[in-house]
Amino acid sequence: MKKITFLVIMMMIIVLTTVACMSEMRESGNFFMTNGTLYAELDMLHPIEENGLIGFISIATREIVIEPQFAWASSFSEGLAFVRGVEGREYQTGYIDLAGKLVIPLPMINHGSFFSEGLAFVIGTEGRKDLTGYIDLTGTLVIPLPKVERGDGFSEGLAFVRGIEDREDLTGYINLTGDLIIPLPTIIAAHPFSDGFAVIIEREWDRDYEDPHVISIPGPFVFIDRLGNNVFGQEFQTATGFVDGFAIVSPYQGNMKFINTRGQNAFGREFRLAFEFEGDYAEVVLLNGTRTHINRSGRIVSRVGR
Repeated sequence: MKKITFLVIMMMIIVLTTVACMSEMRESGNFFMTNGTLYAELDMLHPIEENGLIGFISIATREIVIEPQFAWASSFSEGLAFVRGVEGREYQTGYIDLAGKLVIPLPMINHGSFFSEGLAFVIGTEGRKDLTGYIDLTGTLVIPLPKVERGDGFSEGLAFVRGIEDREDLTGYINLTGDLIIPLPTIIAAHPFSDGFAVIIEREWDRDYEDPHVISIPGPFVFIDRLGNNVFGQEFQTATGFVDGFAIVSPYQGNMKFINTRGQNAFGREFRLAFEFEGDYAEVVLLNGTRTHINRSGRIVSRVGR
């Protein structure tokens, strides 16, 4: 009897531990459930091209999971990927799940972006621009944007969209109901919001030249808040968005550095090159040319396992 009781208790502990782990994975977005199958992050798929057709391989095993059969495909996000059928098989166009099943058929859509926060931007085929906008996970057009040519993924409830030519007034960040809450008519691109901030990019043109072959340098890069304010009062030559409280910037006169969400030099030092953190470490090139790593305190370390 004691042995049976012990086994029951152990089984309950295992079940509860499994449920807790799955709950943690669910919150961190590291797995997807498709057709009753639990897919972990390592089971995610990556598009490959073979004989002009696109399929998917497993990132973990490097084996083909979905045979090449599509004219175009995006990466998976939130367990779904947009695919476009080859000519004559447009009925294959839409979003597939990790098993390769077409779960959101969209034969009148020319392009679909990745899902984020349950929404994805799609562009209707020629003559069906009324289908352009954001769809939900059922394929329903919930934010129609027929005069928009680009829609980025939602992050922190906001997404950058760019209006078509002559409708630059529609460019900026929209909220989850499609309202333009941060109008940015002169901006060509923008990063997703992260840690309450976003990087926007404006292209400067040399007004002395009208030659179309003259290449324009993008910039400046500016950090804005949810009100559209330049929060740091600075313009940068390059800048990344914030990730876990750090962003990498390069001033017009100066070296690269990590800044915190107050716009301050996070580690009190500069680098010739700097890369985003991967886990607890970031690769950097010191001013003397030495390539090394720093930890999240800014200390130079020898990365274990490298």
